[in-house]
Amino acid sequence: MGTRHRVWIVRYEGWRPGAWGDVPAGAVAVEPAERRTMTARQARRYVEAFNRAVQDSPQKIWAVALPVSIRYVGDPQPGQAIAGSASA
Repeated sequence: MGTRHRVWIVRYEGWRPGAWGDVPAGAVAVEPAERRTMTARQARRYVEAFNRAVQDSPQKIWAVALPVSIRYVGDPQPGQAIAGSASA
């Protein structure tokens, strides 16, 4: 599995977008655009579509794709005994 990305919506001040792939100087994270992670290709498409839609908007928001690592905290190891009554 290749590098995964998470697209975040950021806000910015004192910057003007030149192209959809630009990253605002001084960007501040607002919220993830989606709950899921994406491939680089999916993230690039999402960022392009979102940023083209808001490029001329008075809102100072922008989308950026960031590489992330996924950790499975609490995942058992092979051979580990499973105890307890919790289930999803």
